[in-house]
Amino acid sequence: MKKFMAMTVALSLSACSGSQIDPGQTVGTAVGTLIGGFAGGQFGGGAGQIIFMAIGGVVGASAGYTIGSQLLPSDVKHFRNSAKLAMENTSDGQLLNWANPTTGVAGTIRPIRTYYAGQNTYCRDFEATIAVNADIGEASARACKVAGGAWNLDSKV
Repeated sequence: MKKFMAMTVALSLSACSGSQIDPGQTVGTAVGTLIGGFAGGQFGGGAGQIIFMAIGGVVGASAGYTIGSQLLPSDVKHFRNSAKLAMENTSDGQLLNWANPTTGVAGTIRPIRTYYAGQNTYCRDFEATIAVNADIGEASARACKVAGGAWNLDSKV
């Protein structure tokens, strides 16, 4: 099943390889494929489950690409700065709202788990939403910091 999910992600991304896509589109496509494939995998069994996973992956990739293509660099910067603020100043389960006043793009960040990852590194898993026009994207990610330094978001976010 994991091999199929990886193959679906690779196929979704390679379908876009002939054109220039920005990092937002790449991340949106990858995250959308994974979420859609996972959601589709909850239905059916055997070959039917694989078909649902493929359909879910394609639908998720399309939605993720659309949302990713609508984000401007200033939107990404506002999101990343807000995520770092949430990691530093909110408790697990607490919601932080953010918005880019220039573009109107907005979202939420909710840390859900804080843990010690070893080697003087602390990490936090979090859920995020981003609203762009009429589209809303959701994702889960991680941020970590070493020895009291700054929070670094997972490179996929």
